[in-house]
Amino acid sequence: MKKQLIWITAGLLLITLLLTALWIYTDRNLYELELQGQETVRYDRHYAFISADTSSLWQDIFDNAGEIGAEKQDFVEWIGKDAPVEYSPEDCIRIASASGVDGIILYKNASMDMTSLIDEAAREGIPTVTLFNDESGSGRISFVGANSYQMGEIYAGEVLKALHEGENHILVLTADNVEEGGFSLLYSQMLQVLDAGKQPDREAILTAHMINTQTSFDAEEDIRDIFLHSEQLPDIMVCLDPISTECAAQALIDYNEVGNISVIGYYASEAVADAVSKGIVQAALQVDAREIAQLCLEALDEYWTLGRVSNYFNISLSMVTQEADNHEQ
Repeated sequence: MKKQLIWITAGLLLITLLLTALWIYTDRNLYELELQGQETVRYDRHYAFISADTSSLWQDIFDNAGEIGAEKQDFVEWIGKDAPVEYSPEDCIRIASASGVDGIILYKNASMDMTSLIDEAAREGIPTVTLFNDESGSGRISFVGANSYQMGEIYAGEVLKALHEGENHILVLTADNVEEGGFSLLYSQMLQVLDAGKQPDREAILTAHMINTQTSFDAEEDIRDIFLHSEQLPDIMVCLDPISTECAAQALIDYNEVGNISVIGYYASEAVADAVSKGIVQAALQVDAREIAQLCLEALDEYWTLGRVSNYFNISLSMVTQEADNHEQ
């Protein structure tokens, strides 16, 4: 039995190594094909984009990174996306390192500890920029993200507009991949702004609820449970990620609650922007996908040019409303 287990383990290890080798071989050949054509295009650097989240926000960030990178002679590749097998972010970092990329742009779930992999890439001369969820104890060169304090302030300002007389039950939907420290800061700032800004005849009762956003289906199930099984539906729902925003907007329609519950979402994807224009969603906190892509590439290029880079890049935030008033913060 023990001998059989050894053979099984060895076989699985061999399969993993073969898959990794196949990915590297295919990746390198595709990269060469990318450069071939009537006019040869030369890329100075090859950057790996890694994100287990493939929602509209991350697709938009990657698309913009590809466009901006092409102008800067940087080739940006989404490692693991549309691969024949599913790769975890940890696998993707290993593949990127084995491929000898010039830099990594990484979005990870808050629960993932990727310090050792980032440090290993750094030892191999591969710098990493983290996005939204940081790995501050690692050897990453820079972090690109939103200010949680500022986000709480902007969300609370929009909630104040939706308060009616009497009690207002506000449910904040946080994704399971959000850093706890960042969420705590956002939540506490919302409480302070609401307490200071609400009218005397209006009470704001704030509660938080964690949503599983590993897949759209998981988020749909969790939000459906809120509508079907809550003793009291909230007056206002605040969504902190694109997936729960789209699911909440659809739930309002499905359960005939449009106009009864105010939804303040996150990221005006095509679907969310349409919901805002129709008055289904009150507003959506917007981040600029192109700015995010630009900052990531600037951080990596600056590191290679100067050997140093800013430790933190703060992204700008705005609120998209039905009146198309984008209040830059």
